[in-house]
Amino acid sequence: MAGRSGGRTSALSLPIDAGASAEFKPFRARTPLFTVSAGRVLVTLILPERLRAADVEFARVLAEQAATYATEVERLYRSGRPSSGKGAAV
Repeated sequence: MAGRSGGRTSALSLPIDAGASAEFKPFRARTPLFTVSAGRVLVTLILPERLRAADVEFARVLAEQAATYATEVERLYRSGRPSSGKGAAV
């Protein structure tokens, strides 16, 4: 995944285990938060207070990619294939 802002790209790999979690937090007076926690790492996605069409598009793509990820994880689980525990290069 490459950065789109033209600056440096940072990468973070989170090993997921039974203690990992993902949480959506809605608020009345501000934009929502989406948090992924794994081990001692907490990643929170935040949005600007003034939302743009690009922010809506990002949220939709995030949801679509998460659904595709869940489908693949379930497929691998049901097939009984062992996981290597390492991320595959794309």
